[in-house]
Parts: sequence; structure tokens; C-alpha cells
Amino acid sequence: MRLGTAVICVCLLMAGCKPAERYVARSKKPAEKEKEIKITPPPHWAWLDVRDTWDVPIVFVPSTSPEWSKLRNFWNFYPAAVPGTTTLSALGQHPLGAALALVASLHAEAIKIKVPRGLPDPAPFIPSSNPPTYAKWKLGKKIFFEDKLLVSGADRVSCAFCHQPTNAFCDGQATSGGFNTLSLINVVYNKRQFWDGRVRHLEQTIVRDLKDEPAPGLEVPADLGRKHIWAGLVPKLDKRDDYVDAFRQVFGTRPTLDTISKALATYTRTILSGSSLYDWAEYKRGKAARLKAEHFEAYLDAATLKGLEAGKKDKSQVAQELLRGSQLFQGKGRCALCHKGPLFTDGDFHNIGIIRGLEDEPGYFAHAPLGLKETRLIGAFRTPSLRNLSGTAPYFHDGSRKSLKDAVAYYVKGIFPSSHLAKELREGPNMPVDLNLDADDIEVLALFLRSLDGEPVDAMITAPPRKE
Repeated sequence: MRLGTAVICVCLLMAGCKPAERYVARSKKPAEKEKEIKITPPPHWAWLDVRDTWDVPIVFVPSTSPEWSKLRNFWNFYPAAVPGTTTLSALGQHPLGAALALVASLHAEAIKIKVPRGLPDPAPFIPSSNPPTYAKWKLGKKIFFEDKLLVSGADRVSCAFCHQPTNAFCDGQATSGGFNTLSLINVVYNKRQFWDGRVRHLEQTIVRDLKDEPAPGLEVPADLGRKHIWAGLVPKLDKRDDYVDAFRQVFGTRPTLDTISKALATYTRTILSGSSLYDWAEYKRGKAARLKAEHFEAYLDAATLKGLEAGKKDKSQVAQELLRGSQLFQGKGRCALCHKGPLFTDGDFHNIGIIRGLEDEPGYFAHAPLGLKETRLIGAFRTPSLRNLSGTAPYFHDGSRKSLKDAVAYYVKGIFPSSHLAKELREGPNMPVDLNLDADDIEVLALFLRSLDGEPVDAMITAPPRKE
């Protein structure tokens, strides 16, 4: 409901309306009648027929906003539990005052999410076709946690089965569907999805187009799960009265491929984690020319030292090692050439030398648009964010490295020579660059990477929905 429309409706109600007179329009002669054109898609496509419905918007407030420091929690507004309770503020007032109070209450409601420190504003990363709202988020969360809902061949699992909230929204498995399961933390910022970048938007991660939904009675292909295409969702949800009612309330239609994708994407975009030790050190740094050990030390308490796996070292020593790790990261280690910016990724695709065979692992080359394919993209996979790495082992697209130290050590002595190797890792035509890092350098680099671990994802996001 738009504000102008609401005001006009209220004024009409107050002034009273004259009963409408019955009126009959002049009918055209049979020859003049226009033929009605109907488009009838196959029923299993569940054609989109969305109508505008009232909902509570979700607003992201980044740390750069003056409002950020005034917000107490991550999730700063809960809609009324009982539909229609927003009208309570209008009771007992003069009709005009009550009407204005009602309109104001409808348009003042919003859920304000306090974006963790260090993370950019998510708003520019969200498509205008799917603005975040509470009811849409709640429905997406319900689908995400629904046990035995998603169907792939003989397997029946939920989204949360592989993207476990208690395990940094991944499953800790070396490979799942051919690739190491990516964490969904801060997924809102991805420029493309999956290791091989096969799709762009989160809405495309479970379906690509209408043909992904098989016709009723047809068997779901067994390889769809590996491709992360969850066919069969529409008929399963459409058989459940609770879901049919929810979709009608949120989208004004029964479940469709489009609306299912929008609901899930809305929920996953709120899985945020920041405010890491590094973020607070940068905050402490302020306008200083460079980061210093004292900026880290200011936030090193017992719990933080334990999370850094610092052992028996005192906080002064750990702060010095964190500083040296950050300097190696930016300089000699060449990490920042690809892992840059507040998200510690360039959003690009690189061949880092883990090659089993180009036919089996073409990487992003297979999905790059025609006219934009480059040989450097052969065997190239997405540069992942380095935030929250501690809980997302194993590492790399194939899950071949079990620990952070193993992952760092790979770049020192494990890169496979290749003519498609990323230029940032190459020396000469196809030989990997010698970083000349010793065991101690690897240790402090791993320590610095652990300083990028953010605070736990808020319980409002991780807790399974209550049974209704």
C-alpha cells in the first residue's frame, strides 16, 4: 500500500460514499469484440502471478551510517505477533487522527539490521526485483530448514543439511556434489555463485529456468543434486496447506519457482558475520597512516586469544605476530593481489594450480558468457572471501587442504605448473612464483587469517523456526 493511496482511501471512508449506481457499458457488436489472448504454460511450470501485498521491509544499516551506533542489536524490530495489531494505536482517537495514525504506523514499520562492522552495505548487492521483507524472509527461513523437503534423485535433504548453521553454514565435507561446500556467511556480497560461477544471483542457485521443474510423473534426474538444481519443489510445497497459505499471504499466489527462489534468497542474504578482531583494529587505527600492533592488542582478551589458537603467548607477542602477518599478507605473501577490499576477495576467478584435468574441471571458462571467455579462466575457480575461515575447513574448491596452515603452505611449495596459472602466482611462462616464506611466516599468516573471523551469526538467523 502506498502512502498516497492509503490517504485517499482514508479520506473517502471519512467523507462517506454515495452508493454506486448500476451502470451498463455499451456492448460492442460481435464482430467488434477483441479476441482474448490466453497464455497457458504447462502446469508444472507454476507460472508466476504475483500481486502486491503489504509486508514489513527489511532495511540494512551499515556501520558508515550515523544510525548504526544507535541500534542495540543485530535485529532491531519484531513485527506485531497478531495481524492487525498496528491498528491499536488508532483506537480511541478522533476519526481523522485515527486514520492518520494507522497510515503512519503502516509506513513506519521496518526491521533494521545492524550490519556487522567491516562489511559493506548489502543494499547495492540486492536486485530491485526482490526487495527484502519480513514475511518473505520468514517464509525463506522455513523452507531453508524444512527437513526432507528438497528432492534430488533418491536423496531427500534440507538446505540446512549441507549449509549447517552450527558449522558456519557449510558441512565440513571435502566434496559435496563434486565441490567443497561453500559457506553461506556473507553470501549477499557474491558477484557470482558457486565455485565455478555458473550463475549470478542467489535466486538462481536452486533453479535456473522454468524447465528445471520436471512435468508431473517424470522422474527427477539423479544428477540434478550435483548441479544444485532442486527439482520437485513446486508440487511438494503446493500439497502443503501451510505453504500454500503462506505463499498467498506473501506473494498473492500459490508456490512458484520464482517465488520460492525469492524467499530463499531473502533469508540467505541476512546471514552476516563481521566485527572481527581485524575490523576492530582498523577501527582503532582511525586516521593513522598504518596499522600497528597496539591496534590489535587493544582487543585481545582471553576469549579472543583462545579463538586465535595463540597457545600460551601473551597478548603483546600475539599482537606483534598479527601485525607481521598482516604485513606479509599485503606484501611478500602476495595474498592481497586477489584477496582485497573489505570482503578479502576480488570477486574474480583464478587458476591456482590445482588441476586434475581440464576436461573434468574447466572452471569458470565453461560458464563465462560467449565473447568473454579467456584462456586464463580454464581451471579457474572463484576467489573466496577470507572472512570466517576457521569454521569452514577444508579449503579450496576440492577440499584438498585440511587446515589454514596447509592452505597457506600450498602457495609456498604446492602449486602445480600450468600455462593457465593465474598471473599473480606465475613467474615466467608457466612456473609458480617462489614466495620465499619459511615455516614461521606460514604460522603468522595463518594467525592473521584467524583474526578475520567475525562474531557468530545472530541467533535470529541461525535458530530453526518454531513449529506453528
